[in-house]
Amino acid sequence: MKRFYGLNEAMPKEFQMLEEIFEYQVFELQIGQKNGKNYGYIPYMMNDALECYLVLKEIKQVGEYVPSWEGEMWAEIDQKENQYVLIVHQGEEHVFTLWFYDIEKKCECYQYHSIGHFWVKGQEQWRQLVYIIGTIYEKYEYLGMKVCNQEEMQILSLIEFAPFCYWSPIRESLEGKYPKTYEGINCMDQMAKEAGDYKYRMLIWIYRKLPFRWMEKFLAQRLTVASRENLYQLIWDKVARASSFYKTRNYPPDLNEKISKCRKKTDQILKEEGFSGKYPAYHKKYCYVQVTEEHPFTILESKDFNFKIQCMVSECKQKKVKRNSGFFHGLGRKGWIRTI
Repeated sequence: MKRFYGLNEAMPKEFQMLEEIFEYQVFELQIGQKNGKNYGYIPYMMNDALECYLVLKEIKQVGEYVPSWEGEMWAEIDQKENQYVLIVHQGEEHVFTLWFYDIEKKCECYQYHSIGHFWVKGQEQWRQLVYIIGTIYEKYEYLGMKVCNQEEMQILSLIEFAPFCYWSPIRESLEGKYPKTYEGINCMDQMAKEAGDYKYRMLIWIYRKLPFRWMEKFLAQRLTVASRENLYQLIWDKVARASSFYKTRNYPPDLNEKISKCRKKTDQILKEEGFSGKYPAYHKKYCYVQVTEEHPFTILESKDFNFKIQCMVSECKQKKVKRNSGFFHGLGRKGWIRTI
């Protein structure tokens, strides 16, 4: 069934993005005011690395939009005089019309290396990296190289290395979501080479010859041992460098102030507990704390989403503890997530 009718070559290319939105059945709409005029905002691709959405300028809505609608949707676009008219069907039950003067794409990349979502317990250090590199891969898949820097392109294929992708950040397997490729194998092999991890390179060599599931699982399990820590630190440093080229999210003054207070509170609590360092990294003797954050979008975010701080806490009594050392398997190592 065709989902979008009336599109022609004379219309702005942004309407092709709108066509994709209806094709994948992910249409959402928020209406806000700017300079006393109503504007419509439709998300195209939103994650922790990128916010891309369409703006319908000087919009007028006729009829009711049902945000909670879960059935089929289709739409028709037309142009009447100097306005566009978008007729949206939410099933046979609901129809509403949007009149607007122009359409514009807004796209902004943001830093993401401090993001931490912890939905699954165990190996949170790898799951965090899988999540982050997955967001990079996702924005590349939707919008290509124009939203990625050179550093991101060098680590992007890691998500195509099945043993890495094994550590899903969600409760479902990622198998089938990302392809298994030789580019992914080559990318992890290069990371292991730079980290001086020749034992893992040997395992990768064997995996090339025996690309079976049991071998994927074995290589995934070998990522959890203490001897993989240098490899992990190298990948994390590359992710942080790639992320650092982008700006941080900026919110309205009241939310910015709230976030600043949360960070200061976290710093105060950790300093009172005897930790040295500065936000977001702290340490004392056998313990290291890496602070992570959950951020709302700057626009099109649900009203009940709140900024959240969680700490990745590591204990490692056998050596000088580094970022997330305690999450690796080994004698005297312990890692856990702490909410402040």
